[in-house]
Amino acid sequence: MTDTPSQPLTDQTLARLRKLANGNGLNPEKIQLLGAEEKIYTLSGTLTLTPKFDAQTGRYPGPAKAGKGRKVLSDAGSLKQEVDHRKEQFLEGRGWIDACLKELKTAANEGWGLDGAHITLPEQSIILAASSSCPSCHGQQLVTCQQCRGQRTIPCQHCQGRRQELCYGCNGTGQNPQQPDQRCTICQGSRYITCRHCRGSGQIACPSCHGKGGTPCPPCQGTGLVSEDVAITCGAETHFKLKGEGLPSGLRRGLDRLGIINLGKGHADIITVQIAKSDDAPAPSAPPAEQGNKEKIATHDIGFEATLPYADLRMNFDGHKALVSAFGKKGALLGVPNFLDDALKPARDTLALAATGAGPFEDALNARAINEALQLELNAKGTPQELRRLYSVGLSQDAMREILGNLRLALKRQTLKTRSVVAVLCCIISSLLFAGIFTTSFHSGLTTNWPPLAQFILDFIILLVPLGLSWFAMNLATRLTLQRKFKNHAIAMRQTTGKTFYTAFATIILLYLGILATTPAKPFWLLEFVAKPLQSLTHS
Repeated sequence: MTDTPSQPLTDQTLARLRKLANGNGLNPEKIQLLGAEEKIYTLSGTLTLTPKFDAQTGRYPGPAKAGKGRKVLSDAGSLKQEVDHRKEQFLEGRGWIDACLKELKTAANEGWGLDGAHITLPEQSIILAASSSCPSCHGQQLVTCQQCRGQRTIPCQHCQGRRQELCYGCNGTGQNPQQPDQRCTICQGSRYITCRHCRGSGQIACPSCHGKGGTPCPPCQGTGLVSEDVAITCGAETHFKLKGEGLPSGLRRGLDRLGIINLGKGHADIITVQIAKSDDAPAPSAPPAEQGNKEKIATHDIGFEATLPYADLRMNFDGHKALVSAFGKKGALLGVPNFLDDALKPARDTLALAATGAGPFEDALNARAINEALQLELNAKGTPQELRRLYSVGLSQDAMREILGNLRLALKRQTLKTRSVVAVLCCIISSLLFAGIFTTSFHSGLTTNWPPLAQFILDFIILLVPLGLSWFAMNLATRLTLQRKFKNHAIAMRQTTGKTFYTAFATIILLYLGILATTPAKPFWLLEFVAKPLQSLTHS
């Protein structure tokens, strides 16, 4: 920590706050600096890398799959030995450190603030696989058939294993059907013949296993092999620790609010430094997740130094004293009161009257914040989040919502007359269009012999076209009115048409339905889909 001869952060903060006040109802000179203490602070941080060896096991039927990034071993024992060997080699080796440092070179600020992150090393990750004999079928590919018990055959269902069946010629009578006093020429009077299904053997092939004595083994799907994959992912887990002893409370609050990792986004100058270790120094402790691991895991520490300015400013905001904290190269601020809320109170009251139609709208635009909020609203970006980008301090969230809400109402009043005239014209033109289509012979002549569904689709399009054109006309009229009133502002293509459009929308639909209901030549789909179901309900 060193004192600085000048106070650039203090000067920057004072100029920024006075710029916010300028044009917003507060004389910038009313923001006064009563005293300041500015220093350059150096924060020390340590990033601990802990190697992570993750092995995910998966099993599947069939032989082991080969391919890119995979290694097939001879058996399950060799697979286990290979996994254990790779784990020991990775955790006890030091090659992962250089690989992780290479990955961190591509990260923002070389890993400053990375806590709980995972670094994956693809070149040291691999999938190991091995096949072994299926424990269910012992590699035989088949399991004993439940129907034939492995005998491959079952008793003939036709002769019940007796090897003979009743003679089909005499139906077992032994007599010739054509000459009852003569013996059957087929069975020679014996009444039985050799079973035609089993050919006299009394056995037939088992229909379940087709004479194989077994069915395909389900666990290995008839391959006789089951395989195991072990997906090895090598990498490291990060654990970041910041040394914050001796820091002012305001700076600690600012770091908590900003986030340690975000400090490297232009708020501080961050460099890596060598961590001095003596031979007798204890090994760095592993993160809490690793403390239960009995194996000794080598870790690697990376040192960082972040340099940033910090200032405590005692300030007077038009009679209201406050202690403001400023930190970082971007001058992030804490403790700034909402001094613009009071400064803008007259303009906000004028805007509130304009929103109700009781006051002139232009008078409220003399305040710069309201004028900038108007630009956001006209450009379809009127949200507190967008306004917060312009006024990150000095203006409360409630005041922003009030300004934007009243602006919206005031703008609607500015375009209400135009929108109302366009809405009436749209309703009149739509009714004339519907009347010209449905009350003349045009529609009935066009849709003669059309199926009801096709008629319905056409008539639905006839309704949609005026609705769409009405919205376009009201949106265009609203935009042109705003462009005429606010020539120096950019106007978004899409503008809010308010309740006026919804009223016109409902009116056009009612006019459409009324003309359909009163026209003598009603569309056939109206009779088919509406009238008939209503009649059936009435009769029932």
